[in-house]
Order: sequence, then structure tokens, then C-alpha cells
Amino acid sequence: MKYLKWAVPLVILWSTVTYSLVTADPPDPSNALPTVISPSNPPTIAAWLQRTRGVPGPLAVIIAPRITAYGEVSPHSFTIEREGSLTVNNPVADAVLIDYARENNIRYLPTISTGWDNGSRLLRILSDPKLRADHIEAIMNIARQPNIDGIDLDYENLPPEARLPYSTFVTELGAALHNKRKILSVTVPPKVRADDPCVFCKFADYAAIGAVADRFRVMGYEYHGKSGGPGPIAPVWWMREVMSYTVSVVPRDKVSLGIHLYGYDWGGKETPALWWNEVQALKGQYGGAVRYVAADARGAVGESVYTYTITTRPRCPRFLPEDDCPPPVQEHHTIWFVDARYVAESWTIVQDLGLGGIVLWRPGGEDPGVWNILAPSAASSPRFDNLSGF
Repeated sequence: MKYLKWAVPLVILWSTVTYSLVTADPPDPSNALPTVISPSNPPTIAAWLQRTRGVPGPLAVIIAPRITAYGEVSPHSFTIEREGSLTVNNPVADAVLIDYARENNIRYLPTISTGWDNGSRLLRILSDPKLRADHIEAIMNIARQPNIDGIDLDYENLPPEARLPYSTFVTELGAALHNKRKILSVTVPPKVRADDPCVFCKFADYAAIGAVADRFRVMGYEYHGKSGGPGPIAPVWWMREVMSYTVSVVPRDKVSLGIHLYGYDWGGKETPALWWNEVQALKGQYGGAVRYVAADARGAVGESVYTYTITTRPRCPRFLPEDDCPPPVQEHHTIWFVDARYVAESWTIVQDLGLGGIVLWRPGGEDPGVWNILAPSAASSPRFDNLSGF
């Protein structure tokens, strides 16, 4: 029943508007131009958004409590199909978010993403002039809509040989977008140098992309990922190395540092990503110790590690007497996660290097103290007034 109040207005909304016709006035064309960061124009706070468990209703709910902080939002709205066409992931939620962003003077740059299983398919699209042109036209069909300020590309898992085709694609798309006075944002994997050994980073030619993109968003995380053993997801010292290299080849006013707000829970059959508030719930349930790691041998870390133990009793076959049942099993877990202290360290990097902004992946269950760092006014005065009826 708790979701019923969301269903009725969303159904009404979707029955009366389409994705391309959102009930908001068209933007002033001057607002669709790329912004140059300067001392009088502080770093932009942006966020990648995605529907997630525990957050009912439209994506606007995620940004509503801190609405005064955001300058840009990028929902993961579109995925790429086999021949380069695009599928909208959640048109109803996006329609509400577009309207809400427009009412609150937030730039709307929907993200087109690839996922991790179609790098070779995307390479074929980008390498074929006809397929590439069709793909660009599919993107432009979205970008031409009056309530869209631009496009964010999040193309991942491309092989090294995609380097030139991807740069060509970005250059051609950038020209088309700029012709319509729209913003091109490109999200790239992290590197610490030009010849970084990371295989899935090689396709991203920082200099070529940075020359045409208006927003150059670096995913400054996954130093330790879920497929490996426990460790800090993005130690501060490494993040600073990544961004120092980035600004050596890309104009710093274009660059945004992408930071993670999640943690990983190692120790079970899977390694789920958890928000700060979910970590707090686990601590309340299982106890255990939390330790803040300020630094290691290489420099500042800024993340916290939480260890706890779950005791489980394996299922006992019916034919066995109770005394012969398998004994209880202890499962030891380690979580690395971040709080406001980590965001403060990240924000310092943005300020020290004069970056154009910071991008959060992804808000919704973060430490509330984060907003005392990024936007104190947003932390003290959340606004929900434009979400009446939801």
C-alpha cells in the first residue's frame, strides 16, 4: 500500500504526456550553452541517478532533500540496442524528473550507458560510418527536445581498439550537439598516466575527448572492485593522482571528479554495494567494529572499514538426528565505505586543482553530513514543495 500514492499520479502523468512533451516551458537558449567555471562560478555539484531499492516513486525523490545543491543531474535513462538505437529505461520517472529539474533551474543531461557486456557490439557500431551516423541521429532525437540541456555518455567496457572510433564518434556527436546549442558530457574511466595498464581505460583518449567535450567526468572509483579482495574503493591519494593526470591533458574547467557514495560488502556469496545508511543498519543488527583509515603508506585514504560476523546454521537433512546436524558456520564480512570525511577530502581535490565540478554516484542513502561539506544551505533547508502530490 505504501506505493499506491505514487502509482495514481504517475499513471495520470504518463497517460497525458509523452517523454518528448513534458509540461514545462522551453528553456532560454542561453541556458543550453556550456558553462565555463571561474572563481565567480563555483564548481558544479552533479549526480548520476538510477532507480534503486528502497526509493519509491520518481527519481526526483532522490534529489529533492538537497535540491538547492545540484547544478546538473544525469539519470541513467537510455541503453544502446544492437544497431545503435536507444531504449528509454523509465520514461515515467524521467518525465517527472525533467519537469522537477526545470522548475528548480537544474541542468538535465541524461546518461546513455552501455553496461559491461556489449563492448564488441558497440565497437562495431562506432567503426561503421553508417551505423555510427544512425547512432548519433538516435541520440540527437533525444537531445533536440527543448527540456534536454545536453547528453552524458557513459560508454564502458570498450576494447583498446575502440580508441580511434570512439574519439571520432565523440567529435561528430559534439559537433551535432553544439550546432543545437546543447552540452556534451563524456564520462570516462580513471587513469593515472597516458600509458595506464588498465585495459578498459585504453579506449578513452583523454586529450581528444577533452578537446570537444564540455563536461569531462572521470569515474574516480573502483581502485578496489567487487571482483577482488577487500580494500578502499578509491583511496584519496589515488584519486588525486588520477585528477592530476587528467588536468595535465584536459582543460581543468571542463573536468569533474566522479566520486562514489557506496561501499562494498565482501565475505558472502556475493559482494553487494551498500549505501552508508545500509552499513549503519548492519552495524545496529550485528555489532562489530568500524575503523576510519585516514592514511596508508602511500598517502591519504579517507575511507572506513567495518567488520562483522554472521552466524548461520546449515540446513539439516530430515533423516539426521539433531546431534549429527552440521554445526553453525561463521561468515566474516568486511565493508569498505565512505562518509562525510571522505567527501570532504574529495571536495578538497576539486578546489585544489580548480576543477569544474564534482559528480556523485549515486545519492540516496549517503551520510547526511556530506551536505554540510558540499552545500551547507542544502543540508539545513531541504525542499519538497515542488513534489506536491507525490
